[in-house]
Amino acid sequence: MSNMTSVKSALDAEIKHAKEGIAFYSTRIATLEKMIAQLDQLDGGQSQSSVHGSTGKRTYTRKAKTMETASANSGVENAKRRGKANGKSGGKLPATTARFWQSLLSETPISNKDIIAAAISTLQIKPNATDLKKLKQRLANAITLMTKDGSMLSEGSGRERRFYSKKG
Repeated sequence: MSNMTSVKSALDAEIKHAKEGIAFYSTRIATLEKMIAQLDQLDGGQSQSSVHGSTGKRTYTRKAKTMETASANSGVENAKRRGKANGKSGGKLPATTARFWQSLLSETPISNKDIIAAAISTLQIKPNATDLKKLKQRLANAITLMTKDGSMLSEGSGRERRFYSKKG
């Protein structure tokens, strides 16, 4: 009888673990789709997204940007201008302002590892170990300052900590 109880509790634990996995991957998919949408916007809509099943060319143009979008992306644009936008490493690491880090966030919580990956992709660089270390230090500093002033919100703690921006 106790053997059946232990088997049942093990199965219940497995079900609970599987449900947590489903929830995790659902949020992960939403985050990745949001990042793809942000990259499509930064790319000027030139690339087609096979994830969304798009077959036609997007009508988005840079001229049609609103002032809000233009100001949110100006930190990204400035970082690209000052840094190596050709995908090579070796020069000075581009500037990363608070506006730049804020532009990488959405309402969907993401980990600092995902934020670093988005930053590398946005800056179009291939960082060496030293550059990656500097970028992580800059992110840590930005997280500290931005969570204190409320422009970045966080949930969880330790490795489970996720960051997101406010609505609006």
